Amino acid sequence: MADEAMKAKVLLLGDGGVGKTSLIRRFVVDQFSDDYITTIGTKVSKKDITVGKPPNDMDIIMQIWDVLGQKGYGGVQETAMKGAQGVLFVHDLTREETRRSMEEYWMPMVWRLVGRIPMVIVGNKVDLLEEERIASHEYTYYLQEKYDTPAIMTSAKSGESVEGAFKVLGEMVVESAGVTIERLALVTPPQEPVDLLIRVADKIMTDFCYQLGSVDAGMPVVKRQFERAGVDVRAPSATSLRKAIENLAAVENDFKNAEEIAANKARRLAWLEGRDVV
Repeated sequence: MADEAMKAKVLLLGDGGVGKTSLIRRFVVDQFSDDYITTIGTKVSKKDITVGKPPNDMDIIMQIWDVLGQKGYGGVQETAMKGAQGVLFVHDLTREETRRSMEEYWMPMVWRLVGRIPMVIVGNKVDLLEEERIASHEYTYYLQEKYDTPAIMTSAKSGESVEGAFKVLGEMVVESAGVTIERLALVTPPQEPVDLLIRVADKIMTDFCYQLGSVDAGMPVVKRQFERAGVDVRAPSATSLRKAIENLAAVENDFKNAEEIAANKARRLAWLEGRDVV
């Protein structure tokens, strides 16, 4: 790929279980697994692509951010959105509630934080549709008209239209380069009451990333230490979060002094034990 290749940060956003991780795996390494793996925090993959046709084609180094879809992790999600140049909004064609969430929660969040950046609406799991396929196709067209943006039905399992969705977004990112994107003055999307321990887990993640300097550097460490502690981000336990706090404190031995490590650990334990407001 040429040295002048454009770098682009793109997001995959949508509720848990809609297939974001599977879409990225299919696009990046052309593989699929039926195993459902909950993304902890964020995971970043890269793929070099070429969009457009010669002589006006363009090389892009696409940095693809797979963002935790569990509600309640607003700190992680909002941090991941910073600097994004494009977004795939993903919903599950077999679960209507994920489409509503895409429109009512994920879209307003992006528009408020980074503006109306180039976006593609993705209805995933088309392979699971039978007689509903025609109706889903018609509704996908409706979404395309409603938001004046491409809407595509995909299957991470079969690979149907997966590469096309990413390439369409890449072309839109290239076309919008240099264009000022204005943020919209929207209120924070409404949320159902969030479990206290989910809020604590979110605070611990974002706090560690801040201490390390960036979410890019911090989140892979958080992921490893949360997994070691046995944290289930969908329903974390106090015991597992306490272990995660201990693990992160041990990691901080490599770049913090003893006083800073103790202060960080005490702050995170105060959230967990309810001695400080989360």
